[in-house]
Amino acid sequence: MSPRRYESSVRAERAAQNRRRLIAAATDLFLRQGWTTTTMSQVAARAGLARPTLYLHFDTKLVLLLACIDAALSDIPVRQRDDYLAMGSGSVRHRTAVAAHWLRAAYERSASIQRVLDDAAVTTPEAAVALASMEGRRHDEFAHACTLVLGSEASPADSIVDEVWALGSRTMWFKLAERGWSPQRWEAWFARVLLDAIHAHRRDRPHANP
Repeated sequence: MSPRRYESSVRAERAAQNRRRLIAAATDLFLRQGWTTTTMSQVAARAGLARPTLYLHFDTKLVLLLACIDAALSDIPVRQRDDYLAMGSGSVRHRTAVAAHWLRAAYERSASIQRVLDDAAVTTPEAAVALASMEGRRHDEFAHACTLVLGSEASPADSIVDEVWALGSRTMWFKLAERGWSPQRWEAWFARVLLDAIHAHRRDRPHANP
């Protein structure tokens, strides 16, 4: 490797490390302090980096929050994850159990940091736009997940997609957690209601898989 390429590689790795430090610092502050109280100066200080370095990576606090959410969700595109693709194998009962376990794990990783965006959307118009876009993508992902679980194409306009999207919402996750539900209890409940929704959806399709 030439000296110039080596220096470029070192700079790229340092930049990646700085980005990870900033995201980790911001995630900690957002979760402890919330959207309004957390400042870019605090994030830079927590990461041990200068403010100009922070702004090299993230133009605004909202861009930084969205990066924190992306980091919490997955480094691998969701439709390429083995645990997501596993929803498409086995009996419908098995698929619903896999789907419930996958969604529980996703919420354990990301629901709390996504809730910061929910709060930000109340007072920050740009955050409201970002949240609406994210929820639209989430609805589309639920439609795709329904396709895997059902073993047939599920349109985003299908009522079962809306049912699953609503039942599997962050709002429902937090409401039940506030009632004292454990993640395990939520997972068992969601698997059950998802299976009931599928049976209702397939009531007039006697040749569907059991």
